Amino acid sequence: MTDTGRRPYRSPTRDAAAQATRHRVSEAAGELFLAQGYAATSVRAIAKHAHVAEKTVYLQFETKGELLKTVVEQAIVGDAQTIPVAERAWFQGVLNETEPRHKLHLLAAGTTALLRRTGRYFAMARGAAEVDADAAALWAMGKRGHHYDMTLLAVNLHEQGLLPEGTDIPWAMNLLYVLIGPETWQLMTTELGHTDETYQHWLQATLTASFLT
Repeated sequence: MTDTGRRPYRSPTRDAAAQATRHRVSEAAGELFLAQGYAATSVRAIAKHAHVAEKTVYLQFETKGELLKTVVEQAIVGDAQTIPVAERAWFQGVLNETEPRHKLHLLAAGTTALLRRTGRYFAMARGAAEVDADAAALWAMGKRGHHYDMTLLAVNLHEQGLLPEGTDIPWAMNLLYVLIGPETWQLMTTELGHTDETYQHWLQATLTASFLT
């Protein structure tokens, strides 16, 4: 009699090797996407850069769009764990902090660290969204995520009594959405040539002026 409930055997060694290959492919893709752009980077070039067969890339990622999604998401969270930004320790630290000035300091510092790591990837993904449907869908999803995170912050600031008189949660969300958006970081650091440190000081000063005066 056949045991239909038997689970398929999984080799930890094989799983680890597959994860290592996936990581190598995503790293190679990220390097090429940044160096020559998403549209100009072929899957064949990614495979060559990762020292794997082109078929191996497709075994790990069904499409180039899925590969872009992985590259951007890993840049955002800083590792391969599927934990959203809003659930990360630094973001939760901002939400849980009750001393107003230190709260805004944590927000400015955490945002700067995030954008220092991800800013180039956001700029690349934004450019890709103009020429590729998969990239455009990814960019739109990312902006929805940013909207959600900034709404959480706005509600949190409201609950702690930090919204200026005459303003409301939508006002705070709009302000945070613009100030903390990757486009603003790009303007400050690339177009205006400011350092990350200057950006952080500017962001903290602007947040303080907006919410504590």
